[in-house]
Amino acid sequence: MATITLYANKINSLPEIIRTAKSSVSSYKEELAQLITGALNVNSDVCSLEETISSLRSSTDTQEDKIDTLEDIADDVEDYADEVVEIDDDAAEAISTSKEDFYDTYEYLRPECEQEEKSWWESFCDGVASVGEWCKEHWKAIVTVVIVIVAVAIIVATGGTAIGPMAALLAMAKGALIGAIVGGISGGVISKLTGGSFLQGLEEGAFGGAISGIIAGGLGHVFSAAGSVDLSLGKTMLIGGIGDSGATMITDLGDIIIKGDRMSVGEFIFDAVFSFGVGSISAGITNKLADRWPLKIEGINKGRGSWRHVWRTQMRRSLNNNTRVSLKTILKGLGAEVIDGVWDYGFEFPKGAIGNVKDWFGLFPDTDDDDD
Repeated sequence: MATITLYANKINSLPEIIRTAKSSVSSYKEELAQLITGALNVNSDVCSLEETISSLRSSTDTQEDKIDTLEDIADDVEDYADEVVEIDDDAAEAISTSKEDFYDTYEYLRPECEQEEKSWWESFCDGVASVGEWCKEHWKAIVTVVIVIVAVAIIVATGGTAIGPMAALLAMAKGALIGAIVGGISGGVISKLTGGSFLQGLEEGAFGGAISGIIAGGLGHVFSAAGSVDLSLGKTMLIGGIGDSGATMITDLGDIIIKGDRMSVGEFIFDAVFSFGVGSISAGITNKLADRWPLKIEGINKGRGSWRHVWRTQMRRSLNNNTRVSLKTILKGLGAEVIDGVWDYGFEFPKGAIGNVKDWFGLFPDTDDDDD
């Protein structure tokens, strides 16, 4: 459009150039007339006066024809320039209309440099839409943050100890908090090692760990009769399988409902069954490893005065005397539980890598590409 305008401007200057040429021809014609007058006084012995005058008159007639032709050309060029300018204006209006129609349909493609053309309300709506898109894409991170905040609030409010229904809620809160931390770290590291984004792996791992921790914490509390009975190997494997399978199903359902991802029923079932198998097997292996080689660190989860001993002592006093457990003791107690379950949490790394088997073997190609 800018090229057309420049072209039109150049055309507009042509009539002036042509009229300048016409002026030059007119001057030349006048000089010829003066030359004719002078030639009449020339002696016939010097040259043929008749031939000279005839030649000069012929040249004068030619210059008059040129003047008329140049005037006609100047008029034609002016008409052409007016037509070009009119076409340029119509084209600019059509292009502007088409551009706005396009951006009305595909607003997200509007360049940032054109944001100034929008009203404040349009800019506000675009900002809200952008926030909505981000929330939809990172819904797992948002849910994980909410779960962690609620879990910390429950642990702090109860002092890390409770009876009755609150005891089950407390166990789920502990599982969620530890699961989010361990799952996030392992997920981020695995994603980075396999060529992905650490932050994306952190988001996925933290969410899966939090959900798995909630399920495993609640089932563990129920199956162990509030911690008064040691879990058998079978129950441990069942809890591990249900926890991982439940986390996978909730993740897939969330991606389908919130993000709009496409997933076949076969893929959904495969994810759930595979996660159950990996979770139950890993729980069984880590249970045996913990029994065989328990990790005991003096001052943390071993001996009097350790973090675990102080935490459990204050928990009993809290139940008997209705006192509060200090936040520092709660955090140390959670740290001792992490050391107790180091085999479980350490196995999150190989378990997370095994979870990529679907991608390794291309069992379920991305069906979204079919629509392209």
